Amino acid sequence: MDERLPQYLHRPVQILWFGSDEFILVVSTIFVAVIVGGLIGWALVFALLLFIPWKRSTPRGFLAHLAWRWGLLGFRHYPGPTQTRFYE
Repeated sequence: MDERLPQYLHRPVQILWFGSDEFILVVSTIFVAVIVGGLIGWALVFALLLFIPWKRSTPRGFLAHLAWRWGLLGFRHYPGPTQTRFYE
C-alpha cells in the first residue's frame, strides 16, 4: 500500500492559494451566492472577502476549534466543550 506524504509536514494542504478549510468556504459560499443571487448573493461574497483576511490572522486550526466550541464538531478522545473537569 503506497501513501503520499507532503514535502513539508508543517505546511497545511493548499488548493490554489487557499488552505483546505478556506477553499471549502470559498466554494460553498460562491455556490450558495449563485443559487440565491441578487443582493444577498453579493453580500455573501462581500462577507467572504472580509472573513478570509480575518481567518488568516488567527492561528492554524482555529475554525475546527471554533466548531468544537460551538458543539458542531467532536474530536475523538477529547472531552466535550461543556466539560469543566477532565481526568486522564
